[in-house]
Amino acid sequence: MFLLGLGALAPPSAEACVAANCLVDVRFPLPEDGGAVPANVPGLVVRPPLRESTEVATIQLLQADGAQVPFTLAAGARGTHVVVPTAPLVPGTQYRIEAKGLCQFQETLTQSATFTAGPELPLPTTLGTLGVDTPKRGMFPVFGDAECGSPQEGDFTSLRFTPSPELVPFLPWMTWTVEVDGQPWSFSNHHGLDSTGADHFDSHKYEYNRQLLSLYTVCTPGNPPPPGRGLTPGRHRATLQGTLERANLTLPPLSVDFELSCDPPATDGGTGDDGGVTDGGIPGDADPIRGPSSDGCTQAGGGLTVLGLLATLRLWRRRR
Repeated sequence: MFLLGLGALAPPSAEACVAANCLVDVRFPLPEDGGAVPANVPGLVVRPPLRESTEVATIQLLQADGAQVPFTLAAGARGTHVVVPTAPLVPGTQYRIEAKGLCQFQETLTQSATFTAGPELPLPTTLGTLGVDTPKRGMFPVFGDAECGSPQEGDFTSLRFTPSPELVPFLPWMTWTVEVDGQPWSFSNHHGLDSTGADHFDSHKYEYNRQLLSLYTVCTPGNPPPPGRGLTPGRHRATLQGTLERANLTLPPLSVDFELSCDPPATDGGTGDDGGVTDGGIPGDADPIRGPSSDGCTQAGGGLTVLGLLATLRLWRRRR
């Protein structure tokens, strides 16, 4: 419903795709399913409304009875604020964190979240392990800025990340980047990966960039340039980097090699088991993709909205 709402907001033709301000209000990354926050958490993060800011004076950390908890406020990664408790949290104590967003065109309400402090835990020293799926040929959505996107055909794969047990309790306050061949590919803000290492369900829709763990090359040279052309066909190395907010430590990155191709896939005259398109093969890209691309999402004369993208993908699935 979120994506459909975005599509409805977008005009059918636009020079650039821009999200509606304040579509998402203040958020507080916390452990999944009400899990305990380590008493020695380096900092609690306040994420501002979408494309807006947080009213700093309204940020508070309180006990259940309303008593103020002393803290200092620091600037966090990508426009966030970090609440740094003056003393470690008290295990077994319930807390509430709250803040109000500043939005240019609408009034906002104070948002809050409650959590319980758990015992102190050792700070993580490792990220975990990283693998990569076997690439597949088929259709996939390519997103650029906000609701601008288009379905593309090509080779695609996903990184498979398994967080270390010592990292899991601190995952909500990690920021992530993926580089390919030493160049930026994607990023994810706090709470971007869940406890299994998968993309969190609501992460990239707030950030309007490539999904953190998705890698692809586009093999349809006849199409208009999509928001991001992806990677040049060939061998690459992906590197996952994670930073724990306010921890003053560097965790060793993880790397894995993979290969994407625009060579015509083997066909049997129908649809293969891997879900790829097998209509005689997808031609190679006559204009090689020099990636990773940092292109924005500007489509003069008719960018595809997410609504249109979903409709296209539904039609494609029905045909199959």
